[in-house]
Amino acid sequence: MKFFTSTLTLCLLASLGFAQSPVVQNTTPNRQSMASEPGAPITISFDQALNPATVTADSFMVFGRWSGPMDGSISLDAGNTEVTFTPQRNFFYGEWITVRLTTAIENDSGDALENGYAYNYWIKTLTGTLNQTLVDQFSAREAGETFIQCYGAYAGDVNHDEYSDLVVINEDSEDIRVFLNNGSGGYDDFTVFDMPNASKPSTNEGADFDHDGMIDIAIGSIQNNNVSVFMGDNATIFDPELGYSADNGVRGVAVIDVNGDGWDDLATANRTASTYSILINDGTGSFNAPITTNASIAGETSIVAVDLNNDGIQDLVIGGFNSSNVLTLLNDGQGNFTETDTVSISGSPWMLAAGDMDNDGNIDVVSVNSSSGEVSILLGDGAGNLSLNNEYSVGSFSLAIDVGDIDGDQDLDFIASNFSSGDFTLYENVGGGTFANPITYDAVQAGSCAILHDRNNDGAMDITLIDELEDVVILYENEPILNNVDHENDELIIYPNPFKDAISIQGLPGGTSGRIVIYDLQGRVIHNVNFLTSASGTTMVRLGDVVLSEGFYILEVEEDGLRKKKRRKIIRKKRK
Repeated sequence: MKFFTSTLTLCLLASLGFAQSPVVQNTTPNRQSMASEPGAPITISFDQALNPATVTADSFMVFGRWSGPMDGSISLDAGNTEVTFTPQRNFFYGEWITVRLTTAIENDSGDALENGYAYNYWIKTLTGTLNQTLVDQFSAREAGETFIQCYGAYAGDVNHDEYSDLVVINEDSEDIRVFLNNGSGGYDDFTVFDMPNASKPSTNEGADFDHDGMIDIAIGSIQNNNVSVFMGDNATIFDPELGYSADNGVRGVAVIDVNGDGWDDLATANRTASTYSILINDGTGSFNAPITTNASIAGETSIVAVDLNNDGIQDLVIGGFNSSNVLTLLNDGQGNFTETDTVSISGSPWMLAAGDMDNDGNIDVVSVNSSSGEVSILLGDGAGNLSLNNEYSVGSFSLAIDVGDIDGDQDLDFIASNFSSGDFTLYENVGGGTFANPITYDAVQAGSCAILHDRNNDGAMDITLIDELEDVVILYENEPILNNVDHENDELIIYPNPFKDAISIQGLPGGTSGRIVIYDLQGRVIHNVNFLTSASGTTMVRLGDVVLSEGFYILEVEEDGLRKKKRRKIIRKKRK
């Protein structure tokens, strides 16, 4: 009877002309998908026609964790019930994408998309290795400088050149140091930005707070109540620091749109005060006074913003350092949070990461626990609840964690940093959210921060590590595993590599003829040419009129009369 009454009421309202808000029905890529190509469009279907004038760059926004705010074209199809966003440039391989639709989107009757809509997915990675190669280690200190305690780091493209840069946050010197990517996955000199409002800054997250298309960054201070915000600037990388109050001991920072208005807000976990705070964006990139709450856990330290119950509204997960548990809070779409579930774990949660660890379509949470030296896998049920699945041993005094598809098998692996044991522990996801085959990467003195990102744009996830006692950045590089690559013919030499306009190939018998083909990393043929080597066994490939952007490609050599092919990875130099 109750169901009949509700249905009758809805039918009566519709017959009287009472319209209903549009509702999202489907998304492509799917929520938590890990198979999307870097340039693939995003399509969202609705249950009714939209007013095209309300679907704009300010109401349909896309942000890559490392690539930053994404420009693109928007089109409506299927009688204005289907919106497609086509990115203007490629996302980065292996990054987490956030799609946000705001309450400014309306149907033909002027009814708004209630509470907005947000969801996440991942860009695919190419097949790679978990055993990576150390390629560089360098200091974050200036000449003559002593201890600066570089702890937190962010790997966003802060200068818009489509490479992952590195922002290192330093607790003792109270500044950030920006290392720009040199186009080959390495970093040269750095620029220092002071933080006069900060006291031991560390936790951080990137966003576009003022909608200017540049990456901004928010940073919490662990010894006062300050959140520092650096706004991106085309000329200077960042404007001077802005300071906002939260509550004492800001150990965790999360970016979240709490009310669906399209403006990124901030949520902080405040360990000293044992509270969490919400700072609402005022619609200009500035933040209002904090709304602070005492939760049922103790020592709020870590925080992430995710959609726990698949309703298109971002919720919060907070780790209680003193109470050794993790709390979920559901958002009603207006910025009001209700505690839903509390899960006890083995130790003190220092940092949280999120992703679909068991590939069931629901968001899960990973906690690194400092007092127990373990990582807890908390699986989500899609209704706002988490359950402890398993815990995995890492090193002593574990501090930081990151997740990503390192080996390219479309599930999320994790890496944890371990301060006291001076190392980092990587675990492979072997399916269904089960982890095995731990690998240890050594620090110099202390394992402090770990980031998974495609540093050199070759499609495979690399590892960037921070040692806060030695103040060094440690770079490991993943080598994409190319199908049908002949690794036994090392006599084939490609030079120069990186190249600019021409490539020499050496090591074939003199007078050899055949064909050379250049592919991009998606397997598309970019260039092909017949060749005949000189008496010394050398041939030259000139690109001529071929338009080839900077990045990674595959060069394939096939000799006439031989079916066996030889392949090598080649790098087009970054344009000046």
